[in-house]
Amino acid sequence: MPNFCAAPNCTRKSTQSDLAFFRFPRDPERCRIWVENCRRADLEAKTSDQLNKHYRLCAKHFDPAMVSCLVSIHFS
Repeated sequence: MPNFCAAPNCTRKSTQSDLAFFRFPRDPERCRIWVENCRRADLEAKTSDQLNKHYRLCAKHFDPAMVSCLVSIHFS
């Protein structure tokens, strides 16, 4: 099943791209920051667990230096 990017107006999905897709953080404070930066009001009422389980952001929405940092954290 493909992952779709949760960023507004982004149509990327994992089956069409070699980009990394990142789950929303489980940590509630970090997750809240991601939701704010995502600017999607419909995500604000969801818990960090719901967001982590069902939503992703593609690497295009991160500073390239942070992507290698995120990948390192993800695989540690």
